[in-house]
Amino acid sequence: MITDIRKAEKQDIPVLCEIWKACFSDSEDYIRSFYKENFERIEVLLCCIDGKPVCMLHLLDAEFVNGGEIQKAKYMYAGGTLPEYRKNGCLGALLEYAKERADKTGDALFFKPVSPTLTDYFKGHGYVIDSYFKIATVLPGKVELIGFTDLSYKEYNLMRNSAFADIPYVRWDDEHLRWCVMENDYYSGRTLGVNLIGKEHFIMCYPDSDALIINETDLSLNQLKQISGALCEQFGTTQIKAYMHETCSEGESVISSFVYNTPLCKTYVNLILI
Repeated sequence: MITDIRKAEKQDIPVLCEIWKACFSDSEDYIRSFYKENFERIEVLLCCIDGKPVCMLHLLDAEFVNGGEIQKAKYMYAGGTLPEYRKNGCLGALLEYAKERADKTGDALFFKPVSPTLTDYFKGHGYVIDSYFKIATVLPGKVELIGFTDLSYKEYNLMRNSAFADIPYVRWDDEHLRWCVMENDYYSGRTLGVNLIGKEHFIMCYPDSDALIINETDLSLNQLKQISGALCEQFGTTQIKAYMHETCSEGESVISSFVYNTPLCKTYVNLILI
């Protein structure tokens, strides 16, 4: 058995779709849309056994920003192996390859684990936990008259960079925000602006059964509670589940990011795809 690692080319997209479908629950329409909109701007690493691609790992450009300090980073996404080739160390080989390259380039690596049960696995490959989310559940309050506006991806990114400028955070380029908004739209979501006491805020959210999932916002928990009734009425939901900064006073604490090759400073990581 001969194993090698290479970068995926455009002609590999059908096999990437095959691996994705075998590993994740997304529809074929979503998978094809992802590659159509993103393949040219991302990198996909393939692990091949006897020349056959059997495992993949996607790398997206980002930056770790902490005040005036900026470090280039790679977000590692959608890593998976065809079921019949698992337990051959393929994903581990890609994780190690990414580390070796980061050691040379100085890039940070980061990712959000799909399951907390994999914590020991990632730690074994030298990746460490840096930050957490708080997932806060909010029940709708009184329905106030709130005016929401739809934001473009460029408007959202400008507001986002301004809102998080005082904390360590991951900064994305406009093309990544364009996809995030498209993906949110795909799940019947909206990318909203709201004015509270003369200040503009942003919310990226989508309905999931009876809950409104807020993937990102710069609202505080108290501000979110203030407009919860209007939000639930807009989307026909009975509750809100919001991914909040780890300093939020309420909510379940879940791992936000594993990192490699960067100082641990609780970097705020979000907009990392639904």
